[in-house]
Amino acid sequence: MKNFLRKITLIIVIALCSLFLFLWLLDGVIMPYIIQVKNVRVPALKNQPMNKASKELRLVGLRMAIRDTVYSELVTPGNVVEQTPNPGQPIKKGRRVFVDLSQGPRLHEVPNIKGGSIRDARLQIWGNQLQLGDLVYVSSATVPQGVVLRQHPRAGTAIPREGNVHIEVSSGSPNDPKRVPNVKGTTIDTAEDSLRKYEMLLGTIVERVDNSAPLGIVLAQQPDAEERVARNTAVNVTISVEETVVEIDTTDIGSP
Repeated sequence: MKNFLRKITLIIVIALCSLFLFLWLLDGVIMPYIIQVKNVRVPALKNQPMNKASKELRLVGLRMAIRDTVYSELVTPGNVVEQTPNPGQPIKKGRRVFVDLSQGPRLHEVPNIKGGSIRDARLQIWGNQLQLGDLVYVSSATVPQGVVLRQHPRAGTAIPREGNVHIEVSSGSPNDPKRVPNVKGTTIDTAEDSLRKYEMLLGTIVERVDNSAPLGIVLAQQPDAEERVARNTAVNVTISVEETVVEIDTTDIGSP
């Protein structure tokens, strides 16, 4: 009985393989000789929406077959990322062109970093293939210095790879002295933004001619970087300016 079943199984397998081989030969070898089908060139489909790409294929007598959906940082979701055969390749009318469609960028979950240190926050953010965005210091009467108070986006949010996660960190009690950031070498707008993130204010702006420095760059600051001062202290800065050349009109000199 076992031998009989074994023989039946073998016959079925051979029959199926023979059928598959016959269909392959029929489609790829026999039919092209029997029916003369015109060759057409495959159009370029990359970055096109699926419907538009399918329409272009139909116009030249080809068909679309979706092979896969893939993540892509560059191609809009639903658009063609890759195609086979390549653009310009001649193939028989009625054949299929295989395409991969974009799912958009791969999303990564934002970790929960509230209550941890800045170092731990950085490690978790980088570990999830994200980036640390703005780091803003905020006084807190209850949360110790250096502890993350808030984050944006919130934990569990899915964002694209290398997306920014912004955090607010406790600078200690409002009555504690705050560290002055180094704003030398930056533009006035960047300096003001940095001071705000450290709970400082932009104070007096003094201009100084310095041909060795780019225009509008902070040359000096007072208080100096790393000093400890009261919250909301105004930091005065000196910026570089161009020397003004006064032209004297000499056309009327010596005239009566």
